[in-house]
Amino acid sequence: MLLSKLLEGVQVKNYIDKKDVDIKSICLSTKDVKNDCLFFCLSGTQFDGHEFAEIAKQKGAKAIICERPLETDITQIVVEDSRIAMALIASNFYDNPTKKFKLIGITGTNGKTTTTYYIKNILEKAGFKVGVIGTIGTVIGDEKYPATLTTPDPIELYKIFNEMAKKNAQYVVMEVSAHAIYWNKIFGIKFDVGVLTNITQDHLDFFETFDKYKKVKQSFLNSEHCKNVVVNIDDEAGRELALSDEKVFSYGLHNPCDVFAFDYSFSFSGTEYGLNMFDDVEIIKTTQIGKFNLYNALCAATVCKVLGIDKKHIINGLETLSSVAGRINVLNLGGGKIAIIDYAHTPDGLKNILQTVREVCSGKVVSLFGCGGNRDKTKRSIMGEISAFFADYTIITSDNPRFENPQDIICEIENGVKKLTQKYICIEDRKKAINYGLKMLKENDCLVVCGKGAENYIDACGVKTYYSDYETIEKENKKIKEQQVD
Repeated sequence: MLLSKLLEGVQVKNYIDKKDVDIKSICLSTKDVKNDCLFFCLSGTQFDGHEFAEIAKQKGAKAIICERPLETDITQIVVEDSRIAMALIASNFYDNPTKKFKLIGITGTNGKTTTTYYIKNILEKAGFKVGVIGTIGTVIGDEKYPATLTTPDPIELYKIFNEMAKKNAQYVVMEVSAHAIYWNKIFGIKFDVGVLTNITQDHLDFFETFDKYKKVKQSFLNSEHCKNVVVNIDDEAGRELALSDEKVFSYGLHNPCDVFAFDYSFSFSGTEYGLNMFDDVEIIKTTQIGKFNLYNALCAATVCKVLGIDKKHIINGLETLSSVAGRINVLNLGGGKIAIIDYAHTPDGLKNILQTVREVCSGKVVSLFGCGGNRDKTKRSIMGEISAFFADYTIITSDNPRFENPQDIICEIENGVKKLTQKYICIEDRKKAINYGLKMLKENDCLVVCGKGAENYIDACGVKTYYSDYETIEKENKKIKEQQVD
């Protein structure tokens, strides 16, 4: 594609060595540079892409997008913000695919993934082909692709959009992370519906304060980005948006809103509740567990109602959603014992899952979790306190330590736990920690394993080693049963 065509809609400050070259690929890493490539010089927190422009040229780049003129004899397009330019150019390169389907964007600290799959299930029951982009991967109809980032960088994102358009997706539901909003990954995209599930503490290692984090999330939900907005009215940030002048629809349990549930009851087998959608009432029975999953269902129902989906399809979609990988997955261990795997990795997420289990478990609740390294350190002791308060016993273990010492992370969690209880143990090896937790269980007890969900690796010292909570629980439980027989 000619460079001039790629630059449509891009505000150019300076065009150095102006040539309308033919561009065959676009990239932001020198690892991906090929002949006739357009290279984006991005300024980040750790690296400055401008320093790699000469390498990109030597590897075959035909032109670069940059924020300042560089001393290299290559066609340079100088812009105010390379990331904004990248988002617009990526859309042009892939023939503006988001104009070919309806797009729903979901932001929030917790609940994004399950809500996307609720919406997907409802839309598919209505007969539409649906794509999903998010934490546990990309889905186009029945085809699944591995996960990258919650919200991929624009080049990868538009490549996915283009593939979805080629495969005739009529709706695409995607998770929109705070980092994606901050780094302008979604710049220029118009969403048919933008959603806020909730805003609670997370990513303060990057955003520094909760207020900054909240404002970034909220900035997505305005008329510039979204034709319609759906918010959780029980969340403070959602209420603030609902009181704004934007076109906002609301859902919740405790405040007046457009869609709400009543007379709800929970068990390990599912949830039953009355659903009021814009004064249209139905009784719903679902296999999903817990109040936070009820919020996810209400969110999906509101979104689909706003999109004009018939009530019968909404009900069918809510009632038939099977478990979402890594989200409150219940494993029957035998002997009346239960294990639950959940992705909960924030204070609010851990509180939600432990409260839910406490409501339906008649025996002892054992909490097992760790915290990721090189991430928000302030939440570690908070999560320790939450576990100590809601669980009968806490097992502190390792998660993804990345470049931190796992014992340092464990100690910070322990500082929170021991404020409230001495009923805990620290076991760094996650496999041994799970074995210890399983051996503790008696009839009607539940082991809640949090933090990793569907992740299939442990990230330590820059190396990702294969690991699965599912497989570990199954193997260790089988081993324990065999030992008991012997």
